[in-house]
Amino acid sequence: MKSITIFLILAALTLFANAQTPSVPADAQSIPVVGTFDRTSIVLAYYRSPIWNAIFNDRGYELKTVKAANDIARAKELEKYGGESQELAMQQLAGKAPIDNILAVLQPEFTELSGKMKLSSIIESPAPGFKGATVDVTSLLMDWLKASSETRKMAIELHQHSSGK
Repeated sequence: MKSITIFLILAALTLFANAQTPSVPADAQSIPVVGTFDRTSIVLAYYRSPIWNAIFNDRGYELKTVKAANDIARAKELEKYGGESQELAMQQLAGKAPIDNILAVLQPEFTELSGKMKLSSIIESPAPGFKGATVDVTSLLMDWLKASSETRKMAIELHQHSSGK
């Protein structure tokens, strides 16, 4: 009788242990997770960031220098750059121009976030119906761009306006 009792206890413990350990398919841990970001928020944060401010100030300084040196051709190029940059920013904000210049600047942060968070890639927020695991990294990218609370508020308002809320 003792051996039957011990056998039943061992069988019950085995069943209990198996019930407590979920069966995870071997490939479940390899499902790629994609980081996504809100394009409008990132465009706004970029053009209000210290990074863009430094780029624009460098061009302004160069413009003063070439004007002082009477380099009219280069001065015209730099003046044109200012207007073209503003137009590009407006087109990007409206979703009518690619954001390649911004993506290039964000590349170091993409690499770091992908490694830390085990992301397969980071892309603009996918279209409705996107099938796959995603995690929104917009706020982390805005942190990296040093977005102010005012910029964040503007981004929320733009997002609400564009989604009709």
